[in-house]
Amino acid sequence: MSEIVVSVRRIDLPHGPRETMAALRGDAPGVLLESALPMEGQGQWSYVAGAARATLYTDAGGTVLRRTGQADMGFADPFEALEAMASAKQVRVVADEPVPEGLGFIGGWVGVLGYDAARHLHRLPETAQDEPSLPQMWWMAVDQVLAYHQPSRQWWECTSSGPGDGWPWTTTDRLAAWADTLARARRPAPSRRPWMAGARQLRMSREGFESGVEHIREAIANGEVLQVNLTRREDAAFQGDAWSLYEDLVAAHPVPFTAFIETPDFSIASCSPERFLKLQGRTVQARPIKGTVARGRTPDEDAANRDWLAASEKNRAENLMIVDLMRNDIGRVAELGSVRVPDLFALEPYASVWQMVSTVQATLREGLGPADLLRACWPPGSMTGAPKLAAMQAIEALEPLRRGFYAGSIGYIDCRGNMDLSVVIRTAVVARGKVMVQVGGGIVADSDPASEWNETVAKGERLVRVLDAGFSGSASPAAPR
Repeated sequence: MSEIVVSVRRIDLPHGPRETMAALRGDAPGVLLESALPMEGQGQWSYVAGAARATLYTDAGGTVLRRTGQADMGFADPFEALEAMASAKQVRVVADEPVPEGLGFIGGWVGVLGYDAARHLHRLPETAQDEPSLPQMWWMAVDQVLAYHQPSRQWWECTSSGPGDGWPWTTTDRLAAWADTLARARRPAPSRRPWMAGARQLRMSREGFESGVEHIREAIANGEVLQVNLTRREDAAFQGDAWSLYEDLVAAHPVPFTAFIETPDFSIASCSPERFLKLQGRTVQARPIKGTVARGRTPDEDAANRDWLAASEKNRAENLMIVDLMRNDIGRVAELGSVRVPDLFALEPYASVWQMVSTVQATLREGLGPADLLRACWPPGSMTGAPKLAAMQAIEALEPLRRGFYAGSIGYIDCRGNMDLSVVIRTAVVARGKVMVQVGGGIVADSDPASEWNETVAKGERLVRVLDAGFSGSASPAAPR
C-alpha cells in the first residue's frame, strides 16, 4: 500500500468558516461542515472542503466513481463503493507544531448518504413515490481541507499527497491548486444574494398524519412493531441562492452539526443537532435523540417543560428503544462486551426544543472499517423505529414520498478511516425549483395523534419560520469568528 503524506499547518485566513465558504463558492461542488453551536465533546471544529478530486454517487443508473478525464468506475451498491474507495489508508501526518485536539477530517471523502440507500441492504416494498428523483448517495474526494478550531479561532490547512492511481490521485498541479484555494479564501466575502420561497404545501395532511399514528398504534398492539418514526414533508417553490437560505437557517437554529452541500443538481442546508455515528480509530460513538418538548416562552415555563421531558415515561421509553436498537446494530461489528451506554436520557437545549439524548459507545472489531459500521447500522435507528425492518416497512406503507436525503447522514470519512456523521434532520433540500423540509417523531403505544402532530410542528418551527419570512438581507451572526 502506497503511503499518503498529510501535511497540517497553521494558516491565517481573514474570515470564519461561513464567510470562507462564501468566498470559495463557484460553479464546482462545495461542502461546509460547520459547528455553529460548540458543545462539550462535539462541535469544536468546522471544515471547508477543497476542490473535488472525484465524486462518488448512486442514482437511478447505479453507483459510479467519476473523475474528470477518466472513465467512470461502477460498483454494485453504495456500501461496496464506500468500502473500496473510503477505507483506511496508510497515512503519515506531518505537522510543524502541535495541533489542537480533535482534528477529525484531514482529507478523504465528504458528502451525504440518503435514507433510501437502505434499499441496497433491506428488502422493502416500493410503494412510496420517488419525487424528486435525487441521488441516494453523493460524496466528493478532497486532498485539501481548511479546518477551523472553534475554541482558538485558528485555521489549519491539511493537504494530502500520495499515489496517482488512487486517492488522492496526486498530480503535478496540486501545489498550485492548493495555493489558488487559499488565495480565493482570502478574498472579501461576497454580498449575500436573495432567495424566496413560495407558499408551503403539505405533502401529508394533518388528517393523514394522525391516521398514520393510529395505524402504528394498531400495529404495536398486534405485536408487529414497538415504535415507528413517522414523518411528513412540506414543499415550496424556491428561487434564488440556497447558500443565503443556509445562512438564515443557521442564524435561526444554531446546532453542533450544521452543513451545506452544493452541487449542480441540488443543495442541502442542514441544521442537525444529532450525531449518528462517530468512528475515531476503533472507538465508536452514537448519540441518538428521541424525546422532544418545545422551549417555553418564559424562563419558568422553559424550566417546567424541561422537567416534564425529564420525567416523561413515554419519551424515556421512546429513547430507550432506540438506544437498544443502536446497541444491537453496533454490537454486530463491535468487540464482544465493548458496547456500553455511558449517558442515558440527557437533556440538551436548542433554539426551539429540548431534546432527550443518550450516548452509545463501543470498540470496532479489528480489521473492520467505516463501511462495515455503516452496513451494520444503516439507516439511523432514531429515524426508523424498532424492530428496524418492520418499522421501515411500515414507513414505506404510510409515508407517500420516499425520504431521499432526509433521515440519512451528512459528514466525512477521512483517509485514516475516521468518520463523523450527523443525522439529516432540521434540513432544507433545494432541487428542481423547490425547497423541501421534513419533520416527524417516534410513535409508541401511548402516542396521542394530536400531540404527535404538534411535536412535528415544534420541531419544524424554526425551519418554516425562516421559509415563510424569506431572505433576511443580513449576514447570519451565529458562528464564532
